[in-house]
Amino acid sequence: MPRISGLEKNQAPWHLRWFYGVMRRMFGKDLTPAKIQMRRPGIIWGSIAMEAGLARKRGVSLRYIQLAKVRTAFRVGCPF
Repeated sequence: MPRISGLEKNQAPWHLRWFYGVMRRMFGKDLTPAKIQMRRPGIIWGSIAMEAGLARKRGVSLRYIQLAKVRTAFRVGCPF
């Protein structure tokens, strides 16, 4: 159980509500780490920029990208 509760779509800032629809289309549900990150919009925009940068240039191995995502999820409190 995460230490911090995540924001639901109606509680999120207006400029990030579209992200819930994208997340639901991609994964079929709202992911807890993303809901927790919604508390700090800068983190969301930074992760969107990071994903776009990594998708553009595959200079980093996909294995390292996945490792970074798992480590980040653990830091925000998502149990696996």
